[in-house]
Amino acid sequence: MMKIVVALLAAAAVNFASPILAQDAAKPAAPPKDSSPHRVGLVDMAEVFQGYKKFEDMRAELQADIEKSDAEAKLMVERMQKMQQEMIESKLAPGSVQYEQGEKALLDAKGEFEAFRAATQRKLARRESEMFKVIYSDTTSMVKKYAEFAKFTVVIRFDRKDINDETAPSEAVQRMNKQVVFHRAEDDITDVVLQTLNKQYESTAGSRPPVKGASLTDEGRAPALK
Repeated sequence: MMKIVVALLAAAAVNFASPILAQDAAKPAAPPKDSSPHRVGLVDMAEVFQGYKKFEDMRAELQADIEKSDAEAKLMVERMQKMQQEMIESKLAPGSVQYEQGEKALLDAKGEFEAFRAATQRKLARRESEMFKVIYSDTTSMVKKYAEFAKFTVVIRFDRKDINDETAPSEAVQRMNKQVVFHRAEDDITDVVLQTLNKQYESTAGSRPPVKGASLTDEGRAPALK
């Protein structure tokens, strides 16, 4: 009788455990953690911005618009000065109909000028903000592509300029506060990112000669990044 009870208990335990084991077996295995060592890359974003030909072209376009707006504003100011001078030379009596009409016309011209100046400032500020947004997006996208190719796990922004005999004292103090005190030359990806950005931009613009020097698409380095 005891053997029968033990057998029943054992069967019940197996039946109870089976669904649990089945559930455990059905769970997907956790993805293996990447055990590869970290590799840190460095990029001088300021130097990339300064050397990026697309940024240079966009700044030139913005500067042309600024100069055009300045020319329009200058004409408006000259017009107001002429109106004011005409009122003085006409020697109109203050309070007369002609004087009030001239004064109103001058006030209207000043209002148009102020509205034009405010609208122009807002427009140019938006243009400048959008320009930096586009250049930053291009740069970070290229940094990501090269980091994935070269197996960098982290890329840190830094200032690659160092202190030398020609460094001004005030600038030297700023450079002493750099976060990166030492790095290997091969960890600085500034040049390859900048050269590849320019090569990619020139291939789409088709208006500038190819950039000389190494890039991601040079032989023995990375394949073309698209």
